[in-house]
Amino acid sequence: MSSAPGPATRSRRDAVGASSVAAASLWSALVTYVVMSVAAWALPQDRATILLTFLALLFAVYGVLSGVALETTRAVAAADRDGDASGPQLWRVAAVVSLCAAVAVLALTPLWREGVLHGGDGTLVVTLVAAVGGYGVHSVVVGAAAGRGWWSQAAVVISGEVTLRLVATLGVVLVGATVTSMGVASALGAFAWLLLVVASGRVRCTLTLRTDAPAMSMARRMAAALVAQGSSAVLVVGFPILLASTTDRVEYAAAAPLLLAISLTRAPVLLPLNALQGVAVSHLVRAGTGLGRLLVRLLALVAAVAVAGAGAAWLIGPWLMQLLFGQDYAVDAMVLALLTLAAGGTAALTLTGACAQALTAHSWYVAGWVVALVACVLLLQAPGSMAARSCLALGLAPLVGLVVHVTGLMTIRRSARADRSELADA
Repeated sequence: MSSAPGPATRSRRDAVGASSVAAASLWSALVTYVVMSVAAWALPQDRATILLTFLALLFAVYGVLSGVALETTRAVAAADRDGDASGPQLWRVAAVVSLCAAVAVLALTPLWREGVLHGGDGTLVVTLVAAVGGYGVHSVVVGAAAGRGWWSQAAVVISGEVTLRLVATLGVVLVGATVTSMGVASALGAFAWLLLVVASGRVRCTLTLRTDAPAMSMARRMAAALVAQGSSAVLVVGFPILLASTTDRVEYAAAAPLLLAISLTRAPVLLPLNALQGVAVSHLVRAGTGLGRLLVRLLALVAAVAVAGAGAAWLIGPWLMQLLFGQDYAVDAMVLALLTLAAGGTAALTLTGACAQALTAHSWYVAGWVVALVACVLLLQAPGSMAARSCLALGLAPLVGLVVHVTGLMTIRRSARADRSELADA
C-alpha cells in the first residue's frame, strides 16, 4: 500500500528542490549581469538607458506573471495534498493567462510607451506583447512543477529561459548590437518552454495537471496574486519605469549608471528569493505549521545579508561598477550601500508576502504590496537628484508594506488562537 510522504521526507525533498531552484536562480542573476554589462559596453549611454528601461518593463511584466506561477503552485500543491483536483487543466489556464496578458499590455501601450520608453521603437512594443504571451505559459509550467514537487523540471524551465536569453543576446552582439535587437534577444527566452515541452515528458505533463478549485475560484485567487505581484514587480525589477515617468527626459537620458547600480545591488538578494517563493509556498501549504518561527529566521537572515552586502557595496561597489560597465558608469559608494540596504527591505516584504499567500490571506498579501507601491510613487515626488529620490523611495516604501503584512499575519495568528481556544472550551 502506498502512502503520502511524511513531514521529514517532504522537508528533505523541499531542501533538494530549494537547492536546484536556487542554482537556476543564481544562473539567472549571472546572466542578468552579463546582459547588462554587454549593453553598457556595446551601446552609447543614452541608448543603453533606453534598453535598460525596456528590460525593466519586460521583467516587471514577467514579475506580474510570477503571480500566476505562485497561485499555480498553491493550487497544484493543495490538489495533490487533498486528492481533489476538480479544477481546469493547466493548459487551459495557460492559454487564458497568455491571451489576457498580451491583450492587456497591447491595450495599455498608449499609456506607457511615451512616458516609459520615451517614444521608443515600435518593434519593442510588439516584442513586449509577444514575450508576455510566451511567458504566461512559462509561469504556469514552473508553478505546476513546483506544486507537484518536480523541482528538477522547475529548475530546468527557469534555466532554459535564461540560457536562451543569453545565447540570443551574444548572437546579436556578434552581428551588431542595437537597442531593438538586444531587446528582441532578451524576449526570446520566454519561449524556451516550447523546446522543453517537446524534450521532456514530465514538463509536458505539467500542462495536463488540474487545480484544486473551479475556474472562477481559480480566477479570483489568480487575480489577487497578479495585483500583488504587479506591485511587487515594479518595486523589485521595474523601478526604472517609475523613475522614467517621474524624471525629466533630458535628466533621465543619463540614468544608465544609476539603473545598473540598482540592478547590481538588488539582483543577488531578490532574484534567488523570488524564484524560491514557489518552494516556500509549496512547503508551507503542505506543512501548515511553524510559520512564525520560520519567518523570523528568514527575516533575520535577510537583515544580516543586507547589512553585509551594504558594507561590501561601500568598499568595492564603485570599483566593481567601473570594472563591469566601464569608466562612464561611476556611482557614489554611499548610494550603492543605501541601495543594498533597500534591497533587504524589499526582500523582507517578499518573504512576508509569501507567508500571507501560503495562508491564503490574499487580501493582506495584496494590501502590503499595493501600499508599498503607492508609498514608492509618492516618495519619488520628493525634491532632489535621481539618486537621492531612488534611495528614499526604495528604502522606505517596502517598510510601509512590511508593516501591513506583519499586521495581517499577527491578526491571522490571533484569530487562529481564538478558534483553538473556543474548540478547547467546547
